[in-house]
Amino acid sequence: MQLTLPDSLRLYLVVGTADCAGRPLDEVVMAAVAGGVACVQLREKGAPSPVVAALGRRLKALLDPAGVPLAVNDDLEAALACGAAALHVGQE
Repeated sequence: MQLTLPDSLRLYLVVGTADCAGRPLDEVVMAAVAGGVACVQLREKGAPSPVVAALGRRLKALLDPAGVPLAVNDDLEAALACGAAALHVGQE
């Protein structure tokens, strides 16, 4: 049996500032969207909720016009504060 994924799950970027090799997070995310990413998950392990929420708001402002949903990793407070479409909850 072949599994058919919705378009929003075909190319899914999981990214945080530590993953950007010194480039701005916004720039990396938008380059990925231009390359076909259909969903972005913000993963800022260990960052305080206000910092994650601020990053999420910046990304959401860029992603919304492109129709790309934003998920936030493991931080319900930040996800709600930035209006993320989803919350990713890890095993811990």
